[in-house]
Amino acid sequence: ASHLGISNSPAREAMMALAAIGLLEPVRNRGFRVVELSEHDRYEVYEMRVLIEVEAARQAAARDIGHRQIEKIVQLAHRSIEALPSTREDPALPYLNADHDFHMAVVDSIGNSRWSKTISNLRDESRVNGAYRHLEDNQGLHHSAQEHIDIAKAVQERDPEKAAVLMLKHLEYARPKNYPPAS
Repeated sequence: ASHLGISNSPAREAMMALAAIGLLEPVRNRGFRVVELSEHDRYEVYEMRVLIEVEAARQAAARDIGHRQIEKIVQLAHRSIEALPSTREDPALPYLNADHDFHMAVVDSIGNSRWSKTISNLRDESRVNGAYRHLEDNQGLHHSAQEHIDIAKAVQERDPEKAAVLMLKHLEYARPKNYPPAS
């Protein structure tokens, strides 16, 4: 609260809201802590994302989602390239925000608010638990951003199977190493 320059009440309400969606847990007489995901929890998140996001990419390419929605997906894919850190010392946060926006645009294009809410929550769980840190250690962010371009192009070309295959391949970064790939 003091860091944000606000009173304790709104800060506590925000923490309670984050606890309500499972990102934080209250700790008696201490405050809150981030809910840690086990490897199995991370695999469950990965499986759910595959189930929804691969189908969303397929549907975005197959359905008549409209020119504006397709252009938004393409623009956000390019924005993820623009948001890449220039050096290892640069923060990855702008890229992670662009990545989130791209994924949400693909899912949102289907018009299923429950899919969108579920994916947003799953992505938040992953992000809070540092699931994307390993991408920063190598060329992972650059590779991920290029995959956004490829997925967007498949949607733009109205190629549902290619969009689905590319999204499945793209989500591989979220799979814990000791678990099998989704099929």
